[in-house]
Amino acid sequence: MPMILAHLRDVTRGFFWINHSPLPSPTGPPRATPPRCKSKMALSMVDMKFDNTLGALLVGGLCATALYGVTCVQMYSYFIGRSKDTLYFKWMIASLWVLDTFDAVLNGHFLYHYMVTNYLNPTAMLKVVWSVITHVAATSVSNFIIRTMFAHRVFSLSNRNWWLTTLIMVVSSLDLAVGLAITVKAFMIQDFMELQALSNLFYLSFASGTGSDLLVALSLSFYLWRSRTGFQRTDNLIQTLMTYAINTGLLVAIDAAAGMIAYIVMPHNFVFLGFYLLLSKLYLNSYLATLNARDGLRKTMDEPVSIHLSHISGSGASRRFQEPEFTRPNVSGEKSRTETMGISVSTLVDRKVDDYTDHGAVSV
Repeated sequence: MPMILAHLRDVTRGFFWINHSPLPSPTGPPRATPPRCKSKMALSMVDMKFDNTLGALLVGGLCATALYGVTCVQMYSYFIGRSKDTLYFKWMIASLWVLDTFDAVLNGHFLYHYMVTNYLNPTAMLKVVWSVITHVAATSVSNFIIRTMFAHRVFSLSNRNWWLTTLIMVVSSLDLAVGLAITVKAFMIQDFMELQALSNLFYLSFASGTGSDLLVALSLSFYLWRSRTGFQRTDNLIQTLMTYAINTGLLVAIDAAAGMIAYIVMPHNFVFLGFYLLLSKLYLNSYLATLNARDGLRKTMDEPVSIHLSHISGSGASRRFQEPEFTRPNVSGEKSRTETMGISVSTLVDRKVDDYTDHGAVSV
């Protein structure tokens, strides 16, 4: 029996030595310690949680996929509508949809790579897959095209203000250049721990993108506010356009700011990537919403409006009208009295309000 137990002990030791690691021996040489990692992210690999890495990518990817579905619906509504846009402009809108579709494919690829191909392999999260890097370039190009279209709106509404338009284009071009620089440099790194060397470019990208969006929103709101005519219906239309402008810039700016704050506070997880996945799709959907709202705004302007001449004041855009009085003939011997006549008129706004929602000079 002692011989059998000794044999089992030797077999067990051999099994653990082959499949795991050698048993500690008080007389044997000390085991070599693993090399030190060069990043806090690698040092805390044991403490890494799936919630703020794969979980953040999953939530961001699902939200981006939902927004892509909204983009497809808005694209369908745009192309089946009776749009007066030029063929060149329609091709630009179609190219944005193709670029957004490519971006959605990239999202699906890196989600499959990290969650299926490398299932139960947490070390794979340290490696940067090519689709994540390409997503940065696709987002930068898409946002630049949309900002260029917004800059054209500012140029039209501001009576060809070259200085303001140039400023918007310079900031937008800076964001595009930084995004492409990040893409090129990211292809030269091996894992996420080396992304810290690009942190300054990340900060510059978030700052330039947010600044460009706020500049566009404020410029459109200012020139639309100056376009008020004094007519209630026209002013209501202008207020609606101002709401579109503010919501477009504010929504994208909030998402970009949230991503920048997440990267500053938590640079060693993927929470900032979850926000970044939504950036281009939020921008594109906001832009398509303004294009598809044009028909409804035109119908609102085409409806006749009933104005009592006695209610027309002598201020604002109505100052050119006088307040006429119509006297009913004294047929029955009654004392003459002055009455007001209700008339139905259609107002024509000389200023091209549709420059906000169009690339050209098609009036509402």
